[in-house]
Amino acid sequence: MNQEWDVIIVGGGSAGSVLANRLSADGSRRVLLLEAGLDYPGAEIPEFLRHRTLRTGLAMAPSHEMEPDYYWTDVRARRRPEREAMLYARGKGLGGSSSVNGLIAARPEPGDWRRWEQSGAEGWGYEQMLPPLNRLETDLDYPDAPFHGGTGPIPIHREARSGWGDVDNALDQAGESLGYGWDDDYNGPNTTGRSRYPANHTRDLRRVSTNHGYLDPARGRANLEIRGHAQVDRVEFTGETARAVRLLDGSSVPLAPGGEIILSAGAAHSPAILTRSGIAPAAQLSRLGIPMLADLPVGEGAQDHAIVFAQFHPRENRVVPPGMRPTHVAIRFSSELPGTGRNDVAILATNHNYWFGNDQAGLAVQLNQSLSRGSLWLPDADPRTAPVIEQRLLTDPTDYVRMLDGLARAEDLLQRPEFVALREGDLVMPRSRAELLGQVKDVMHLSSTARMGAENDPAAVVDPLCRVRGLSGLRVVDASIFPSIVSANINIAVIAVAERAAELMLQDSRH
Repeated sequence: MNQEWDVIIVGGGSAGSVLANRLSADGSRRVLLLEAGLDYPGAEIPEFLRHRTLRTGLAMAPSHEMEPDYYWTDVRARRRPEREAMLYARGKGLGGSSSVNGLIAARPEPGDWRRWEQSGAEGWGYEQMLPPLNRLETDLDYPDAPFHGGTGPIPIHREARSGWGDVDNALDQAGESLGYGWDDDYNGPNTTGRSRYPANHTRDLRRVSTNHGYLDPARGRANLEIRGHAQVDRVEFTGETARAVRLLDGSSVPLAPGGEIILSAGAAHSPAILTRSGIAPAAQLSRLGIPMLADLPVGEGAQDHAIVFAQFHPRENRVVPPGMRPTHVAIRFSSELPGTGRNDVAILATNHNYWFGNDQAGLAVQLNQSLSRGSLWLPDADPRTAPVIEQRLLTDPTDYVRMLDGLARAEDLLQRPEFVALREGDLVMPRSRAELLGQVKDVMHLSSTARMGAENDPAAVVDPLCRVRGLSGLRVVDASIFPSIVSANINIAVIAVAERAAELMLQDSRH
């Protein structure tokens, strides 16, 4: 007879690893973590992933060059309605995307959390989220600051000026000449302008994923079981109460009475599991031939960060040391357009273009706060079929205007003497609307595909306790539930969300 579990966590990535650690700390709770990919100790991550720059370029590589043990190689995203769908890299195996991402450890703006709370995510404001943000980190530069932590599982590192590349130095100097101020701590609550760009790796430049930071310390617990190669098809229900998960091989893993299933499979795969479970818009379920359990807006409102490059061919005498990160310096500014928040646009140094594996350098303009929304859908009900993401980048007029302004600012910086000395030939950047819409890219920061909100919010899939609306025994905890995308790379935000969700679940279980 199958063992029954008090908590079944689906997905061992940036959120699931955190939940497995925190929820199994109480030895009376039987916790099962199911991971579609490999189960391996985080400290044994392969060298090509542990190193802070090796293989980061695979984010844009063809699928045959990606390691299928560590990446989903079949998810596709269409960046614009008129463009073809392309590979959308997702981490696979324990640690999820925290094992393969670009290691950026930027925090959201305090205003992001406040907007969440104002939109109906009660209990998720900045005052509630600062403790989880501090708890997750060991800030190697600001361990004692009141807005940082010094004892958490994820190290936060900022490169000293002596380790910067020539583009980092040029951006810093050109930015200063154009009036952008200096705030060293990018993750401080009131900083803006020029800053060192934080990364989650050790001083000796080694990645620390959530598998390493959170799961490794919990592996010896008798009440925690981790299963790799256990891909989940759907959640099984009795009436409106979750009772088990069905795996790809057709077997079921049951819950104990009163137990809970937590979907933490990521913003692409959690909504896919929900849909196959009969939880999605009624029209989509009808198209797929799946009986409807709950008519909820799963997959609707998807968001990502838009990015566009302004590049140049560097002079032959430049030196890029082996292992140098693409970005050590960034400039943030506020557009102050209606509906936007603080530091909603960033300009990033690009010492070398890891996105394409070429030798071009330059600047990247990233919309930290995107307003455009897309969707996610399933081509069919087969659990082996990957979801498709329609991103609709820059379809919101404010996003388009801000990107134009960001590119104009980037060109002003690139025309300064500090950059002219580095480059030869013309700048390579979009010069027309058609070129801009043809070149805009995502940053693989998918979010908001099963949004959190108030009970009466028609756009919400989960409530502020991460419970799927109208059902019992099922929660979602990952980037899917973001009410809106945060103004930063999302990995730190996902870890903080999982920390907060675990805190709320433990409080809920004591009442």
